[in-house]
Amino acid sequence: MDMSKKNFEFKNYPIVFIGSGISKRYLENYPTWEELLNEYWKITNPTNDFYSYLLTIKESHKNNSDNDIDHKIYTEAASKIENDYNLLFRTGKLKLNGLDAKRVFSEDISPFKYAICQRFSNNTIRKDVNLDELASFKTLIKKAKIIITTNYDAFIENLLQEQNVTPKLYIGNNGFFEDTIGWSELYKIHGDIKDPHSIIINKDDYEKYDNKSILISAKILSNMIKNPIVFLGYSLTDRNVKKLLSDFSSQLPREDGRKSAERIILIEYKENEQEVVPKQITDQQLQITYTSVKTDNYKQIYDEISAVDEGLSPYDVLRYQRAIKTLIINEGEKGHLDTLLVSPSDLDRLEESVKQGKNLVVALGDKKYVFTQVKEINYLEDYLFDKNEISNKLAIDFILGSVNSLQLPFSKTITSCNLKELSLPAKYVLKLNQRIERHGKLDDLLNKITLDKINANKIYTNIKDIKDATFKKYKELSIVIKNIKNIPKEEIEDYVKKEAFVQFKACDVDNLKTQYRKLFLAYDLLIHGNVEKIN
Repeated sequence: MDMSKKNFEFKNYPIVFIGSGISKRYLENYPTWEELLNEYWKITNPTNDFYSYLLTIKESHKNNSDNDIDHKIYTEAASKIENDYNLLFRTGKLKLNGLDAKRVFSEDISPFKYAICQRFSNNTIRKDVNLDELASFKTLIKKAKIIITTNYDAFIENLLQEQNVTPKLYIGNNGFFEDTIGWSELYKIHGDIKDPHSIIINKDDYEKYDNKSILISAKILSNMIKNPIVFLGYSLTDRNVKKLLSDFSSQLPREDGRKSAERIILIEYKENEQEVVPKQITDQQLQITYTSVKTDNYKQIYDEISAVDEGLSPYDVLRYQRAIKTLIINEGEKGHLDTLLVSPSDLDRLEESVKQGKNLVVALGDKKYVFTQVKEINYLEDYLFDKNEISNKLAIDFILGSVNSLQLPFSKTITSCNLKELSLPAKYVLKLNQRIERHGKLDDLLNKITLDKINANKIYTNIKDIKDATFKKYKELSIVIKNIKNIPKEEIEDYVKKEAFVQFKACDVDNLKTQYRKLFLAYDLLIHGNVEKIN
């Protein structure tokens, strides 16, 4: 298989749908819908068989040719479980932390839905998770223009917050009625653990939801002209996917199937399958063509989709739009818009320049201090702490402007941005390749670390043992770097962010600062992988 050929080369940030299969892939003891209902059935009906009850419901629908029979069964079962669970609570046979009868009465809370929120509030990453794949998933969701999820849990928000990204959050149908910005937005359409009222699980919930679901389709269709849609954690039999595809089919103009397939991508789980082979599928019933991939190689999928780079991350665009809107409102109230915005005549010329594709500069900030120079300490802080305040273009400019011998972390930047779209001159590509050749492989860096005979042959597996030995700082850093593969990544991350970087900022000893830089580079290559030369 030609690994150099990419299956997905998007020009625009995607809209990403995330289903329960993703949370189940990464979180400990995450249930399917069926498993969740069975879990609460055992509480409400411990002497009756759960599946016997499901069969009873199924029998009542035997003359119904509806393809959504499983959905009907589960929603009806959820309605009964909710009624039984709430009765147990009302009669004092069941207790819930933080909830009493007075609060249920005054706030009209369903104890069952409150319990569901508690159930999904504690998320623990599975011990067998591929951490490299999870890191790639984090990069992917940061590149999503809009995320729409049917999951109740806070897994997505937590991963984004770890990267200092705070999207605009909409729960239920909120946001579909609004004229939203359309960048870095997270829609939790089936509810959220922070609000029991928002949880959609029983028959009545879904009927109300279905009546408004066209709003979701309309929101997505308005973005589909430019942005592809990727489904993750769903199967083709999933009602949510089928309903959305049906809505798309009814609203989209009739077009070449290949065009439609480029817009809509469905990633399905296939155990142990490492090949990534996209297939165009036309659903005759839904009258829509889409791309289907069945695989277990999610990292490759994530990495290919994450290669898209529009110059700014979706969250940066959101921040700029918020800032511009606030500036216009605030300055307008003061009558100062003439000093903030270009004049109408200048605006005419500006619009014409945009149409002609001319390079324009737009700057926000104190008019005395608008500049684009990046200093090393700012670069390192932004890079190591995932602050995302420096664009890929400025980061690349900083790397190119640094002497080749200076050891800087750069793997994440090179692998995450679309270098083709930056249109770098050949001499700059050559310079980057020279840096990659010199600093792009972790093993090469480790092999250059020299230690005394005892410590060169000794393996350290945690930071504490190194610290307890009370080495001088230079030697301590050398030993950490040499053993960086042997020490848990979480310990290395804490050491880099909470200790080494703080010390680096205060350090004025050149050879010691060099050693800190080696550590930062080694940490980068450990987390983000070796850097391949640019073709």
